[in-house]
Amino acid sequence: MHAPGSALTPGPGLRARGTTPASRSRAAGPLAAVAAGALDPAYRAARARRARPAGPAEATGGPAAARAAAPVRHRPMRLIMVALAAAVGLLLADAAGTWRAGAPARAHADAALATERDRRAADVDTLTGRARTLRADVDAARAALALGEGEQRSVTSALGALEPAAAARPAGGPGLRVELVDATPGQPASASPGQSGQSGGAASGERGAGQLADHDLADLVNALWSGGARAITVGGVRLSPTSAIRTAGEAILVGFQPVASPYRIDAIGDPARLLTALFGSGAGRRLADGHLAGARLRGTTAMADLTMPAARVTPPRLARRQSQ
Repeated sequence: MHAPGSALTPGPGLRARGTTPASRSRAAGPLAAVAAGALDPAYRAARARRARPAGPAEATGGPAAARAAAPVRHRPMRLIMVALAAAVGLLLADAAGTWRAGAPARAHADAALATERDRRAADVDTLTGRARTLRADVDAARAALALGEGEQRSVTSALGALEPAAAARPAGGPGLRVELVDATPGQPASASPGQSGQSGGAASGERGAGQLADHDLADLVNALWSGGARAITVGGVRLSPTSAIRTAGEAILVGFQPVASPYRIDAIGDPARLLTALFGSGAGRRLADGHLAGARLRGTTAMADLTMPAARVTPPRLARRQSQ
């Protein structure tokens, strides 16, 4: 008997059953070769690694363990990729179905858009033609306005040239001042007896012999006009081309405004030329000689600057037919 735990060792005369070299040689044959080569070498290596105990490197997750665990870690990622590919395929299939289903609606929308485009293009052509017409009207209006402005400037220029002569504008400049007074009442007239019937109070019939006659005053004013006077005032009243100097009762009216002694006549122009023209006239010579009936000369003064207001111009009145 053998003690438990002791190894059974065959004796010299005994051999274990089935372990003889002859039996091993008989077992080796074609089948054993097929069985030995049925497994893949990599599979046999993996089975051998699982069969033997894990070493320190494998226990701590060495390179071999990382290579063995790599397929396990990559398997969820592959599943996710497959799921995403399936989802994308479903979405594309749904989009294609929707696109095929909406083809009639798109065709209708395209036709409506084409019609609207044609209508808008026609509106643009109409508005373009209208804008072209309006632009032509504006150009014509501008040309007419320019013509009107040109005529207005021409009229304004003409008025600017005529206004001084019409006394419609204030005037100023050097000139001559002449002062006259009536002969005092009771004093004999300055005219000689042979001239008393030609001037003085006998000519007017209403003013006395010692008063200046309206026609003598007008003669003196006309003499200043002939001397180149540009503007004249009598007693502060500006004379215009239509102003009249006449007698009304006991007064002399200048442009419908009465003036009285002393009579001051201001004329704008060359003082020397005006003085020569004044005393070169008949009334001026009689005034200088003291022979002008009803008046005497107080004095003449060359003025460096005279200022005159514009005359009160009476607007012209046009005749109209009774039917109007």
